[in-house]
Amino acid sequence: MKNRAYEIDVLRGLAIIGMVLSGQILRHADLPAWLFHAQVPPPNFVFDPSVAGITWVDLVFPFFLFAMGAAFPLAMRKRLDTRAPAAKPVPGIIRRWALLSFFAIALANMRFSGIPDLPGWGAALLQIVGWGCFCAMFMRFERLSANANRIVCFTGIATAVALMAAARLIWHAPVSVYRSDIIILILANMALFGSLTWLFTRNDIRARLAILVLLVALRTGAGVEGSWTQALWDMTPVPWLFRFDYLKYLCIIIPGTIAGDAIFAAMQRTPGKETEKPNRPVSIGILILTAAIFVTNMWGLFTRHLVWNIVLTLVFGFAAMYMLRKERSNRHDLYVSLFGWGFFWLVTGLLLEPFEGGIKKDHATFSYFFVTSGLASMTVMMAGMAMRQFKMRFNWLIECGQNPMVAYTAAGFLIMPALRLLHLSPLLSFFAEIGPWGGVLHGMVITAAVVTVTVFFTRKRLFWRT
Repeated sequence: MKNRAYEIDVLRGLAIIGMVLSGQILRHADLPAWLFHAQVPPPNFVFDPSVAGITWVDLVFPFFLFAMGAAFPLAMRKRLDTRAPAAKPVPGIIRRWALLSFFAIALANMRFSGIPDLPGWGAALLQIVGWGCFCAMFMRFERLSANANRIVCFTGIATAVALMAAARLIWHAPVSVYRSDIIILILANMALFGSLTWLFTRNDIRARLAILVLLVALRTGAGVEGSWTQALWDMTPVPWLFRFDYLKYLCIIIPGTIAGDAIFAAMQRTPGKETEKPNRPVSIGILILTAAIFVTNMWGLFTRHLVWNIVLTLVFGFAAMYMLRKERSNRHDLYVSLFGWGFFWLVTGLLLEPFEGGIKKDHATFSYFFVTSGLASMTVMMAGMAMRQFKMRFNWLIECGQNPMVAYTAAGFLIMPALRLLHLSPLLSFFAEIGPWGGVLHGMVITAAVVTVTVFFTRKRLFWRT
């Protein structure tokens, strides 16, 4: 196994596939509520912020954020190993933020299927051309020089701008910088502020935790009506690009950076081929107990069996920590760190669960940030242990995790438009006609197509460098 943090790719792959699947399941009043966001339940699918609890759908975005945070140390420490100044990565960080922000705006404004004056085939064709623009923006071709790749990137940006201008001027589409893909816009801001937070606290975890505490204090104080902290938190100097409220997601990014530091340290201690001979019964026990924690929280928080949930979490957690003491692989310290921090974040989130009316994704609560961070850290540990000690292979998950933005855009900008051009999209109505679970099957079929496209791009080394 190459010296790469595949466990982060697995987490990112799980997150992006879950994102695609959750967005492609057709809504039906008879489907169970756990298939959807907890705050948008059937039968009416109307957002209800009073509903407490989470489902698997509510995990996908924080898992992606956690993977992003974990990637910062892995991506930047190698550059900082040289004697270059610490501020050297800052221009690159700012360029990444700007490109992702433009991507967020372009994604929302280039969904041409909703333009009434544009024929269906024309909208589908423009969607595919738009996807080509994104490819040009983010791909870096190995056979081209750095300058040539920059020209390709600028060509993609210019073409996207031209398409949006044409949509506004010719077809009167509501193109505006105030329309953006909120998920990508949050990721852009986390790429900026998360990177800078890690960069300037990379050698002092206490400073990083101090930033987390101050952030929690500021957001808590902002809940007081008429306070100066509320005024600061609500201040939006450029509302279409940044809001202070986005900084709350650093409560997931910062735990992710701690996991990333631990993974990088383990990679430095055990580079190259793994030589461990693990105690398999102990490792199986750890995996079972950790999976039990995961399942317990999915059940307990959704069904609101909160006392049973925290009792079982503590029992399974302390049992797993005891077994980890007997684990003797060459990644022992990493597993202890990932599980220990994950257990800490999870219990912190469960203790905060009654605060803010219970755990919720929308509007996001502190319990949500810390519970999902804990589950993400434990998932990374389970993936690493399963791959290295039991030689389990998660090829498709890893390949999707290495190319997540291809997966994120393929359904809306490539697969569905291609089906419309080929006059095959009416066939998808079959899934809605065979009953409520046909909508789930629809989601699985589209997700399988997205995975196939993403794996193809990854194996051809056509990566979107976002």
